[in-house]
Amino acid sequence: MKPIKSANQELGRNCTAMKADLLKQAYSTGRRNFSHSHLQNVCLHKAYLAEINLCNAYLNRAVLSRTNFERAYLNRAILYAANLSHADLLRASLIGANLEKANLNRTLLNHANLSGASLKNANLQNSELAWTNLRATNFKDANLDGVNFTGASFYQTVMPDGSVWN
Repeated sequence: MKPIKSANQELGRNCTAMKADLLKQAYSTGRRNFSHSHLQNVCLHKAYLAEINLCNAYLNRAVLSRTNFERAYLNRAILYAANLSHADLLRASLIGANLEKANLNRTLLNHANLSGASLKNANLQNSELAWTNLRATNFKDANLDGVNFTGASFYQTVMPDGSVWN
């Protein structure tokens, strides 16, 4: 009998467009758990993925601009240099996520949980972080120009200049 190939073997390592299509198709059928997925360079521009579970997922350099991740779970996800500009992450959980060098320009993060997340060298220009949990979040060398921090919770939060806010 011929062995069954996994989805990654079938698609090959560089078929990120097909990986995106398979993810969106599985999501549309009701699947929400994609934790530990390897989606490097995947393009999910303008995708609707509310309440998706991408905990511990590898989304290095992914294109997630204008994507709806409302109430999504991205705890400990690797989003290094990902493009999340204009994305909707309202009430999303990004506990311990790596968002270093990510583009979060004009991203909606109101009521999100970014505790323990690393946003070193990230661009958050004109983003919304109102009522967001920023406990032990690291913004070292990040661009925070025009960010709305109304009601945000700061505790051991490292700011762009290295100062710690409590």
